[in-house]
Amino acid sequence: MTALVPALLALALTAPAAPAPGVEPPAPLPLDPSPQPRRYQIERIRIEGLQHAKESEVRRHLLVAPGELLDEERVLLSRLRLLQLGWFSRVETRVERGSERGLVVLVVEVTERNTLIVTDLIVGGTTAEPIYGGLGLSQQNFLGRGFGLSGAFVWGGSPEGRPEDPSRFAVRGSFFAPDLDFPGTRLGLVVGASFLVLQGEEFACADPECSAYTRSTLGNAPHVRYRRIMGEGTLGFRPGPFERLFGSYRYEAVDATDVGFAGVPVGPGPAILPGRSNVSALTGTYEIDTRNDFFFAREGMRATFQMTFGSRLLGGDYEYSRYLLQAESAYSLLGGLRLLGAVGAAQGAAPFFDRFYAADWSYFALGPALGRALELNFSTDSRYDAFLAMGGAEYGIPLWAGSGFFRRGFVALGARAVYSTATLGGARTPFSRTPLSADVALRFDTPVGMFNLSAAYLSDLFL
Repeated sequence: MTALVPALLALALTAPAAPAPGVEPPAPLPLDPSPQPRRYQIERIRIEGLQHAKESEVRRHLLVAPGELLDEERVLLSRLRLLQLGWFSRVETRVERGSERGLVVLVVEVTERNTLIVTDLIVGGTTAEPIYGGLGLSQQNFLGRGFGLSGAFVWGGSPEGRPEDPSRFAVRGSFFAPDLDFPGTRLGLVVGASFLVLQGEEFACADPECSAYTRSTLGNAPHVRYRRIMGEGTLGFRPGPFERLFGSYRYEAVDATDVGFAGVPVGPGPAILPGRSNVSALTGTYEIDTRNDFFFAREGMRATFQMTFGSRLLGGDYEYSRYLLQAESAYSLLGGLRLLGAVGAAQGAAPFFDRFYAADWSYFALGPALGRALELNFSTDSRYDAFLAMGGAEYGIPLWAGSGFFRRGFVALGARAVYSTATLGGARTPFSRTPLSADVALRFDTPVGMFNLSAAYLSDLFL
């Protein structure tokens, strides 16, 4: 569709007006031996189709304005910018004649989508926690001002056979204003705040499977119970329409207790200070996102680079730094091809939850490891690494597009390779029996969110 816009735009601008009845058309002007392309000025911009979003908020995201010369490329980029907000399922642009020669009216026609969506739908089970589940919701256009308000929880309860043990749970909430007016400039101000309350446990068995114990006797295995209460504030700006640069300050209270370590074989435990400790850290983040569709991108790329520094100088008990680069690029190739990559490193005395859990980065793990839910680990494998590399590819085959509840759908075929290690130059940590994983998934786009029916995830619950 986007490929037709420049052609339709040029056709609309150059099509001659029909003469009024009884009026002779003007004689043609002599040809200029060196004609210059005619430039049209935007007289006004009309936005059609709004029901909930505020028109002033939509206009702030346009890269063109009344009084400016019409620029086809900036019109197309404005369309892409509106689609990336997540407020609209369709954005189309066209031009109409203005009130006099050389003036045009730019019409932006939108179809709003439901901005209250499901972001997390979690169901699973492991040896350590037979069943757990959770839900996440996000309002992407809170109060019609483009604010993001989200919350999620996951609950596992007390482990089987240990009703006296504390329940495992995590609760997360956040508020995000991604593009506020910055006085005197066209820069967007980024403001946010989030919190996390988590109570869980990490095992420290001699082997990741804790094979010396059965499900009913896991309470006797060496493990660490811990609680995290975290608050974070974010402030930044948009250097460009598809970029964000911001910094965050995070303060976290941690309480950890060793359980069942006496007289049993113990493996490497999670990197955390016993008793009460604090994490105080600064994080800088740069993001760029030029994808043409969140659900099924065929063009563009997304990249994020993040640096975190924790220090006693900031009032914390952990001295460390963490670096993470993630990138993906989309291509239109019969369907849609995505190339994925990530590299990360954690140096110093980083707590385990600021290191890299390899199963989070793979489609599935054949060993006991299972991807975490809201940073909560329900498996017996507690091998967090300091260095990570991931590469992969995913190919999408579109199935349908319509106006029903299941608006769009496609099949995703993916493969990933994950390398992680505890020390620089050390051997790969065998988080599973193989670093390779693959997936076949059916993905739906609906008014209440995007859903992923993944064969790899279902297999991971049993492997």
